[in-house]
Amino acid sequence: MFGRIKHHLKHNLWNENNTILFVGYQAPGTLGRKIVEGAKKVKIFGEEIAVNARIEYIEGYSGHADQEWLLNFVYSFINKPKQIILVHGEKTAQLELKDKILEETKIPVTIPKYGEYYNIQDNEINLEGRLELESVKRIQRVEIINKVKMIKDEMSDMEEILKTEILTEDVRDDEINSITLKLKEIEKLIIGIIE
Repeated sequence: MFGRIKHHLKHNLWNENNTILFVGYQAPGTLGRKIVEGAKKVKIFGEEIAVNARIEYIEGYSGHADQEWLLNFVYSFINKPKQIILVHGEKTAQLELKDKILEETKIPVTIPKYGEYYNIQDNEINLEGRLELESVKRIQRVEIINKVKMIKDEMSDMEEILKTEILTEDVRDDEINSITLKLKEIEKLIIGIIE
């Protein structure tokens, strides 16, 4: 977990009136895994925090591993949806899930293209239009700027974590290895943006 998430946890884990919902896989040795497995106290930014909040966990959603679960979700409706719009996941996973839904339920599935917008009214889903190419390009440029800012923020949070947690002598090797792996992931993302 990176900085902003850790800040939220630091300010909310101790409060028994809060619920912390984890969605998706929590890798061994991570803060998330410790909390999900029932730790009573965790260290965040060098400070020991009591885990008093209610902890809930939902398996993650993905087009491959969770197709069966997503199909069960569709089957669970008493009144079946007239149409499904898939907006999350990689393109290949979306296409695979779309084919499975169509094959098994006969419910029409739409995968919107970038820049399309829809009107959903009276159980009808209609393509309203597409953004002009210049608008799409502008949105993409703003998204790039926002992603760079997010990476900067994450790096700043990571620096804070390193200063407060990693430099202490009681840090376990698996925690150091986990942070090293996360730094490598960030490095790959940055290289991917530059290339």
